[in-house]
Amino acid sequence: MKTQSIVIGLIATVVILYFIWTKFKNQKHQTDTDTSKQSTELLPTQEKQNDKLVIVKNVSYTDLQTILTGFCNMYNKERYQARPRLTKITESEFAITFPFDIDFIIFCYFINYVHYPMDFDKTFYVTGWTTTKSGDNWITEKSANKKVMLFIPSDDTDHDNVYMTTIDSIGFKLGFAIGEEKQMLNEPKKKFSSPTIDILELTNLVHKDFK
Repeated sequence: MKTQSIVIGLIATVVILYFIWTKFKNQKHQTDTDTSKQSTELLPTQEKQNDKLVIVKNVSYTDLQTILTGFCNMYNKERYQARPRLTKITESEFAITFPFDIDFIIFCYFINYVHYPMDFDKTFYVTGWTTTKSGDNWITEKSANKKVMLFIPSDDTDHDNVYMTTIDSIGFKLGFAIGEEKQMLNEPKKKFSSPTIDILELTNLVHKDFK
């Protein structure tokens, strides 16, 4: 009788555990499905004209793909904030554009991230260009509505900022810490130079989009 009770108890335990496992599996499947559906609905499909351009040098295609994937995984969790498009110029030089546009503040984060990528023990040469707007984060009346160049100098030690030079040679340090977002410099950290690549020339070249 005692043995029979033990067997019945084991069978009941197995049935309960199977029921719990089945319920958990169904809930997880439903959650995965909903998340996929939400991401698809939020994915921007309408391209927006803009002149944001980033050039990365002395990097391999494989490494840059890893870097862009890491950035997108970090910034596109809740909503799509960046959809970079990667175009190969040479074996070690690449152009990155944003056909769906990107907020100026995220653009700054992007340049910093590509220069200081996570899980890499090295930095990369990164320069970005865009035209600012008066409503952009960190933009003042002295830098609004101007062509600007964004970069991180080789002697940077803060690791949480980007530097900006306007086309009329006004320099800024844009810090990511509160209170350090828009520091005007006595002189630019680097002289403004226009990109050697025209965004329009990239239109018909082979590229890869990230999300």
